[in-house]
Amino acid sequence: MNAQCSSALLILVGIVSWAAAAENAERPIELLVRGDDMGHSLDVNQGFIKAHTEGIVTSASLMAPSLYFDDAITRCKAHPKLAPGIHVTLMATTPMRPILPPDQVSSLIAPNGFFYHGLEDFLKSEPKIDEVEKEVRAQIEKCLGTGLRFIYLDWHMASNGGGKRPDIVAVFQRLCREYRLLYTHDTLDVDGRYSGAKFFGVGLEAWGTVRLPDGNLAYWCGPDMPEATRLKFLDTLRNLQPGTWYTICHPGLYAPRQAQSVAVLCSQEVKDILHARKIRLISYADLWNRQFGGTSQ
Repeated sequence: MNAQCSSALLILVGIVSWAAAAENAERPIELLVRGDDMGHSLDVNQGFIKAHTEGIVTSASLMAPSLYFDDAITRCKAHPKLAPGIHVTLMATTPMRPILPPDQVSSLIAPNGFFYHGLEDFLKSEPKIDEVEKEVRAQIEKCLGTGLRFIYLDWHMASNGGGKRPDIVAVFQRLCREYRLLYTHDTLDVDGRYSGAKFFGVGLEAWGTVRLPDGNLAYWCGPDMPEATRLKFLDTLRNLQPGTWYTICHPGLYAPRQAQSVAVLCSQEVKDILHARKIRLISYADLWNRQFGGTSQ
């Protein structure tokens, strides 16, 4: 390669690099913070509202079969900037029953009439896909019947089959298209291919598990949050690159680790980082508008 060609190539590379850097610099940093399991308990619902009004939680995933679902709806209606989503529940460690009568979804429930506690038992029951669709549709209809505008759909634990039941995932995707819900939480969505937001996780809550003598799998919220976890979360925020990002938390006021998560999300330190980095908080309502056009409300 002669000197002229080398010079031209270097100039071209420089121009491309400069253009890429300029484009990247112009892109904002957007952050969506989603809380899961709203409706699970009263303290969880209270934790959501605290983390939203005093902190950075912007979206809430509600469990239609949960005991405090109605309370969650009331709180969401009182806080319209908190974007609600449907947290499809086909398994749960806390006793929960399906929306439909047991005889219509018999493959989804344990002998005691409640959902199975975890993926292993769920898969062993060989849930029928038609019963899955009926129950998921019933949960969607229950949510929409409240008059609250739901924006997106995700799922509790491994209610999607944990990667072993693609037919269940296909049902979720099809129902999202039918009901014009944003599809998210898929393991493939870490790069934003579905929702438009890339995922990052730092594990603010630690969930322990143990197999009980009766064969059931018990979960518990772990002990106090290690300082290293809090620092990792702050460091991740400080180093977010331009683009649209989302992370997941589990707000609550009773379990120590959940309460400590709320404290971190509401902390002045987090707010200072967002201000210094010019990180823009968004919700799934913003992503819905980008994907479907118009307004979600």
